[in-house]
Amino acid sequence: MKSTSNCVRNIIVSAWLRGEAVDTIMEWTGVSRATVYSIYKQFRDTETIEPKKQPGRPPRLSESDYDSIRELILKECDITLEEIIERLNLPIKKSRLSVITIEMGFSFKKRVSVQKSSNERMS
Repeated sequence: MKSTSNCVRNIIVSAWLRGEAVDTIMEWTGVSRATVYSIYKQFRDTETIEPKKQPGRPPRLSESDYDSIRELILKECDITLEEIIERLNLPIKKSRLSVITIEMGFSFKKRVSVQKSSNERMS
């Protein structure tokens, strides 16, 4: 689930502190009643509007790894996924790298040019 932007959080808290009605705040920001109450409660308890850290496993690749993958593919357009993993010493599997490269807009499908057979089809 996507977190509410800091701009919207700021609007919610400032409107609440001005005494605006919750229904009005909901209309202005397009968020639910529960979100308005939740964000104000967080502000009241912690005095911050920053979203809470989302739980989950940290990503295995850093931004520099993504940049390295992109540069390597642009430099060597015929490189295979296995070669990328080996050269950059990436801690991921081939299937995950395939998803990453597709998200980057690259395709590894190779077109095979087949010559037309000189033999006529026999009946």
